[in-house]
Amino acid sequence: MSDEGRNDLLGWLGLRRDLDFRKARGLGALFGVALIGLFALALATAVVLLFQTMTHGFTEDAARNLGAGALIVALLSAPFLVWNTVIKQQAVNFQKEGHMTDRISKAVEQLGAEKTTKGEGFAERTVPNIEVRIGGLLSLERISQDSVRHDQGRDHVRVMEIICAYVRANAPASEARDFPLPDWKPLADDAFDQDKAAHIAWREARFRNRSNSNAREWAKSLPPPRQDIQQALTILGRRGTGQRAAEARWGTSDPTAIWPFDTPCPELDWPKDDAPLGKARIDAFKKELETWKTALSDYKNAKRYRLDLRGTNLQGADLSQAVLSGVTLNGARLEGADLQQARMEGANLGSARMEGANLQLARMEGADLTRARMEGAKLLHARMEGADLEDARMEGVDLRNAQMEGAELWSAQMEGAILWNARMERADLLGARMEGAVLQSARMEGADLTQARMEGAILTRARFDRSTVVSALSLRNAALSSVDLSMLDLSQAQVTESFGDASVTLPDRDAATGQPLTRPAHWPTWAAPHFLRTGQFYDEWHKWQADPDGYVPPLPPEDDAQP
Repeated sequence: MSDEGRNDLLGWLGLRRDLDFRKARGLGALFGVALIGLFALALATAVVLLFQTMTHGFTEDAARNLGAGALIVALLSAPFLVWNTVIKQQAVNFQKEGHMTDRISKAVEQLGAEKTTKGEGFAERTVPNIEVRIGGLLSLERISQDSVRHDQGRDHVRVMEIICAYVRANAPASEARDFPLPDWKPLADDAFDQDKAAHIAWREARFRNRSNSNAREWAKSLPPPRQDIQQALTILGRRGTGQRAAEARWGTSDPTAIWPFDTPCPELDWPKDDAPLGKARIDAFKKELETWKTALSDYKNAKRYRLDLRGTNLQGADLSQAVLSGVTLNGARLEGADLQQARMEGANLGSARMEGANLQLARMEGADLTRARMEGAKLLHARMEGADLEDARMEGVDLRNAQMEGAELWSAQMEGAILWNARMERADLLGARMEGAVLQSARMEGADLTQARMEGAILTRARFDRSTVVSALSLRNAALSSVDLSMLDLSQAQVTESFGDASVTLPDRDAATGQPLTRPAHWPTWAAPHFLRTGQFYDEWHKWQADPDGYVPPLPPEDDAQP
């Protein structure tokens, strides 16, 4: 690459080609005044000493004359010595600047390296030189690290911009493979019984297998990224605390600016005695969570630096334990990616596709996941407190032990999702679709379930409280066992369309009419411990679903008879 071309490239990247002293004009003028004053003082002193020496030069001894002469020379040369030192320091700084620019320039040139190979029929073709490109990426990483150690990370952000641009250019989302199955369509409200049966059967086949859903199986067949792309992602994901601090200072004159994503997200502690949390405790957590999210939002609005990987193809990528907090991944393709223990707090994942991805123990607190698609993804123990999941597609996801307290799940589609022990206290599930979901031991104290659809869901041992909103909640064909619903404003119709047993505690009155609420006739009148444990409860539930009009609940065995 010619010097002119290299200078143009460096200029496009925002790197300085020579020192710009215009910003230091004020300091230069001040230094010039001081230097002139110092020179005038030294000159005046030298003149006085010279006059005294000439006056007494013939009467004093030679040693005194020699000393006075040396002092005169020193005073006259002092300003020039200072000026020479300044010039030398500027030359050193210029050399350092030029050296760093040359290092970056050479590394960038390596990123475009290609080689010629012979293909079928001995025809030559040009392909990326992966080894040289990886070398260029590692050189850039070293430049970033040196910049943090020696000049407060001045060039770190520029290096990250180069690497992100390299990934966007070489792994565009347009090259990603699409999931072969058609999009899942929710069941229409006016569907015929035959259509409902077919929909449920297809849902069971597509989502219910926790270990191997259709999307997860397909994701395993996706090829990993090219080696240089994976190396670039690894470099981005292993940025140290010093590098992240340099990003926080980007665009600000505040040297104490902090990287807010390293501040832990507030947690809603599990009660040791399994007692209800209480509205006051949940509200206090919600307030702390909003304060924490505001700090992330302020960082974004102040235009501090964040990694930009929007519109990239990262299918099958290894991003486990990567630090990607605040990253921009709008429209990225992450199907089948390994994101175990990855940090993505405050990340922008709007419309990203993560079907079949492994997100176990991932940190996505405060992340923007609106319209993200995660069918069949594994989210065990994932943290999504305060995340925005509006219109997210989460059919068949495994959310066991996931934390979604305070999350926004408006109109989220979670059919067939596994939510064992999931925490959704104070979550907003307005209009969410959760048909066929498994909500065993899920905690939904303070959650807003207005118009949520839980047809065919399993709600055994789920937890609610008086602040849980269930207006227009649909429980048609849902299975209820070992659950306390006494504090909820349920109607007789909501209860009657579900299936339960004697372990369910119902409200005293119909919230709609105020009349006493009665236990449905199709509910078994007993609930011995083994009724649920042995699976007999679910067997009876399926029998009722198959023939609700002709179903007759079983009588309790003699040893389990209840008075």
